[in-house]
Amino acid sequence: MLSRRFVEKYYELSREKESFLCVGLDPATRAFREKFVVPQPLIDRLGISAGLERFCVNFVEAVAPYTPIIKPNAQFLVYPLGFDGLKAIADAIHEGGCLALLDCKLSDIGTSMDAALHWIGELGFDAITFSPFPGYKNGVDSVYRWSEERQKGIFALCRMSNPGTHDYQSRLMDGVPFYQRLTKDAADHGSNGFVVGCTATEELGVVRGIIGEERLILAPGLCPQGGDPATAIRLGSNSQGEGLLVSSSRTVNYAYELMGWDWEKFAEASAIQAKISRDELNETRYRVDK
Repeated sequence: MLSRRFVEKYYELSREKESFLCVGLDPATRAFREKFVVPQPLIDRLGISAGLERFCVNFVEAVAPYTPIIKPNAQFLVYPLGFDGLKAIADAIHEGGCLALLDCKLSDIGTSMDAALHWIGELGFDAITFSPFPGYKNGVDSVYRWSEERQKGIFALCRMSNPGTHDYQSRLMDGVPFYQRLTKDAADHGSNGFVVGCTATEELGVVRGIIGEERLILAPGLCPQGGDPATAIRLGSNSQGEGLLVSSSRTVNYAYELMGWDWEKFAEASAIQAKISRDELNETRYRVDK
């Protein structure tokens, strides 16, 4: 396994904070939807780039005590914020005592991967998500080298949480479901993390069986996509009840809306919801372990 240091740091923070909640950061605006958005008055007051950055930094500062790892979604951030805005977010995550996982889902040929990984490293992120689909040679070999040389976390997309995942990831390849082939290849090359949606109940157990005890599984899809945390914990955790990162984004990001609070209290609402989510997951793990 590559970058044991990253994995050990995750376990250290998870135990210290008594949390295996991964807080996602998906800052949508009204350009995408009417509800569950960054407060429009913040955008109106500061402009799109500065408003998004302020939302993200304040959000990170608020939720950091309740999570070992925060996962900004690159698709929401790269274009409006650029390098300086992303670095401000990564810095805030580290200042909060958390690991910074950039959910960028890298998938390209080697030279393009090298460029992305260089800048991600310069930004200071501790880990990324990536797709093994391009294949190893002059493809994701760049990701494995980066992990080994820079001691980074790399989470391979194996079985995603959306309904369309069955179009390809559940199909057979040489008699084996494609997601299992992706998992085994990534494990053989040294990946220390794997992405399997909370909605993929049976597959979580299969992936854990392939990758063994120490490596990490990131399980998105909690709540809005219908993921069941109890099943995810039972099947995706290792024999010590650890190794599973259950990700929650929208419920925590936009807690101020769900609670009916004034927008100016968005960070305070997110902190309360992050604590609730952490505590609920711990309670669920306790019941599952019994």
